[in-house]
Amino acid sequence: MRHLKQFLLTLATLVSSTAHAVSGSHCASDNFLLHQDTLRIAKVSLPVFAHFCYRDDSGNYVVYLTESGDRRYDGETLSSKIGAHLFKIHAGPILVPRGTVNDSASVGMAGVQWWTKLTELNDIDGDGLVDPILVYRFYPSEEGKLVDDAYEGRLKIIVFHRNTKTAIRAITGDLDPHRSTTASAPYFKLPPVLQKHLVRKMRRMYDEHQFGFDNGHDFRPQK
Repeated sequence: MRHLKQFLLTLATLVSSTAHAVSGSHCASDNFLLHQDTLRIAKVSLPVFAHFCYRDDSGNYVVYLTESGDRRYDGETLSSKIGAHLFKIHAGPILVPRGTVNDSASVGMAGVQWWTKLTELNDIDGDGLVDPILVYRFYPSEEGKLVDDAYEGRLKIIVFHRNTKTAIRAITGDLDPHRSTTASAPYFKLPPVLQKHLVRKMRRMYDEHQFGFDNGHDFRPQK
């Protein structure tokens, strides 16, 4: 409960960092990383939508963001399925898995899409290790059309910290009772500076009318 109160307090007062990864970032070893045999052996089954490389004190890494890209609405491409794969690049080179994300759009949703502009690859807590932050959003449909509104749909923020994956899930709506923000148990064990950074990120998304979070009024641990 003490951690929950602290989250609510910081969510109401903080603003976010603007650091983020650029969509379509290229890696020095793209010929290997994007080769069909590399992806097959790494079990990256969906098409690669974007990929990012980074280096920290523990070595070199690549993050693949994948989408099925099988749903189209007036020129906008969404997906029924998405995935993310975090690999450490060992000598050889060999890809060693360090974390995955797999999700799909539920019945009645128009689809799901990565928000690469909100991807962050920074060492947030100063321990010499990058803390990847990934964001994707679910869009609803109405009469077979995509509904693209900051107060419609759902969103997830995924954080990889050391060997732990944390998920923040948010549902939005026109009225406060329709909105909720929940976090998986590992969130409450993250370093305070990383917790505050995530709160700032959500606050900035809200202030810039990207997504209608509930301002922390209903933030609670996921059961």
